[in-house]
Amino acid sequence: MSINALANAAAARRPDFFPLNETPKGLWEIARAAETPPAAEPQAPGGEAPQPGSTQIDTALHVLFGYIPTEVLTLYVAVLAAVQQPNKVTSADWIAFWSFLVATPIVVWLVYGAKVKAANKPLPLAFGTWPLWEMLAAAVAYCAWAFALPNTPFGEYSWYSSGLSGVAVLVASTFLGLLGPFFQNPLKAT
Repeated sequence: MSINALANAAAARRPDFFPLNETPKGLWEIARAAETPPAAEPQAPGGEAPQPGSTQIDTALHVLFGYIPTEVLTLYVAVLAAVQQPNKVTSADWIAFWSFLVATPIVVWLVYGAKVKAANKPLPLAFGTWPLWEMLAAAVAYCAWAFALPNTPFGEYSWYSSGLSGVAVLVASTFLGLLGPFFQNPLKAT
C-alpha cells in the first residue's frame, strides 16, 4: 500500500467522502477502500483464503508493506546504503532508523491532508481529525520491517536473530490485521 493507499483508507473513514457515511468494516472492505485488495478473495465474512505458493512470512511482509508508505521504505533503504559500514553498526544507522520512524506517521498525515485538500475539504488540523490508526499502524509496521532487514541496526545486539525478526514480522502483521477493523470508526470532518 503506498502513501496514497493509506490516505484513501483514511479518507474512506470520513463522513464527507464517498461512499458517504459508510465506514469500512473488516479487512476486505478496508483494503478495497485503500484500493489495494488482499491477494485472495474472502471465503466467508471475515475470512480469507491464503494465496497459493506464499509462505507465512511472505504474506506477513506483504501485510506490513501495506501499512508503510512505499516512499519511506525506499528512502530508508537508500539512506542505510549510504551510511552503513561493513560489519559495523554506527550511530548513523540508528539516527536513520529513528528519523524514519518519526517521519513515517508525519508522511501519512501529509498525504492524507493533501488528499483532503484536493477534494476541497478543510485541512485536518485538529488532532481529532487525524488518521491516527493509519499513522500508528504505519509506524509499527515500519519498526517490524526495519527489524527484519538483513543489515538492521538491531543486529548489533546479541539477542537478535533472523528467526526472531521473522517472528516479529508475523506478530506485527497479525496484530495490525486483527486490530485494523476495530479502528475503522468514522473520522471527523472539520
